[in-house]
Amino acid sequence: MTGEAVSALAQKLIATELEGNRAALGYRKEVSRNVGYFFSWMKDRAHDDIRALGKAELFEYYKRLCSQRATTGTRVAGELISRRTINGRLCAVRKVFTALYRIGYLAENPLHGFSFGVPPDRSFKRRPFTEREMADFLEQVDPSTPRGLRDRALFELIYSSGLRVSEAARLKVGDIDLDRREIIVRGKLERDRLVPISVVARDFLLHYLGPRLNQFEQPVFRGSRAWVAEKAMRPREISRRFRTLLERFDMYRSGRSTHAVRHSTATHLLDHGASIRHVQELLGHKNIENTARYTHIQTDGLAKIYRKYHPGEHELYEEVDEEYLKRLDILLDGGIKR
Repeated sequence: MTGEAVSALAQKLIATELEGNRAALGYRKEVSRNVGYFFSWMKDRAHDDIRALGKAELFEYYKRLCSQRATTGTRVAGELISRRTINGRLCAVRKVFTALYRIGYLAENPLHGFSFGVPPDRSFKRRPFTEREMADFLEQVDPSTPRGLRDRALFELIYSSGLRVSEAARLKVGDIDLDRREIIVRGKLERDRLVPISVVARDFLLHYLGPRLNQFEQPVFRGSRAWVAEKAMRPREISRRFRTLLERFDMYRSGRSTHAVRHSTATHLLDHGASIRHVQELLGHKNIENTARYTHIQTDGLAKIYRKYHPGEHELYEEVDEEYLKRLDILLDGGIKR
């Protein structure tokens, strides 16, 4: 088979698997682009037969990704591509070899037992909201209008249960048990889970759904305009609405996205002593390493405390800013003693 034919076959196999696993359309498109990128690299390097590739050639591809710089329209031109981009392209390569191995086109999978050491991110990081910021944002969403009530219920729920935007968009009325304060979340790749919701989120959902509580197959969060009033909000629509509200409340900052609300849920739970395993279950992470990324803010806070109060550190430490000291005073006033 030619390189183009093998690429087309791999694309078809992966697309079929992702559709069966209910992967979001945006994710499927991203995987398809990354598969195409890999086969383009093969062609540029004159690797005509994927069956001839071994660990050495795949490590060469990995090094290519780690040294690749962004072009205009993706990031700041000339910057190294992000850790997320590298990881996405490597995951696509794994899917290619797994799919071709399963149908017998490859006698063995060279990536079996082979782990790439993805470098740490060198640029953009999501910035979670503080507890005060989340409270300020939610309190400014006016529930006195139909759209405002929907928005308040939507973002209270995302924050309450650490939902992905796509999961909130897919939610149906029948997935909610308001009496038990639980919802069934239709996660990525058929990883459904049962998660609790807060009392506040429950109350706003109850008020928002009203007479629709028994319409189990209806989407929970619907569009505002008349022509989409019966259809579920799309993930992109939710994200746009969130940014619109942030800008209206003068709260928009770089790195502030709807996904940052989910990040905030994890961070705040960990800050209050929740087990990382329980947070992993709530968020629906397959690997605990994904959840562990949310502990970096705790680590940063510990470093500040250490350098401020340790007798061998505090005289030399100058990184504690005024905003941090204000937050520290609030914590101290709440019962934490020096």
